[in-house]
Amino acid sequence: MKADQAPPSGERLHIRPLPDRVGLEVAGEVCLPTRPAWEQALERAARRRRGPYHFDLSALTFIDMAGATALAMTAQGLHGGQRLVLESPPPALSRLLELFWPDLSAIEVATS
Repeated sequence: MKADQAPPSGERLHIRPLPDRVGLEVAGEVCLPTRPAWEQALERAARRRRGPYHFDLSALTFIDMAGATALAMTAQGLHGGQRLVLESPPPALSRLLELFWPDLSAIEVATS
């Protein structure tokens, strides 16, 4: 499934490039029907070999445990100074990261 394509069950995930920095704006829900698009976005971030990759998550309304796990596994596979910067993530995602991956230095949570 491509980003911005509506999954059959009605859940939506919209993923767009950020206009002012390297990264993506993610809006909607990360759940079973939208997870392939989320994982494609994470793969894009992992291919970048240097510097931070930003995810504006201010419009993300839900992420399930499998989506959070995919995010953490992507971060664990990053090299050197690479990191994922999560901007305004949903509180549930921040809690999951703190609970299950408290020492994951490749993820930076930035709240506005």
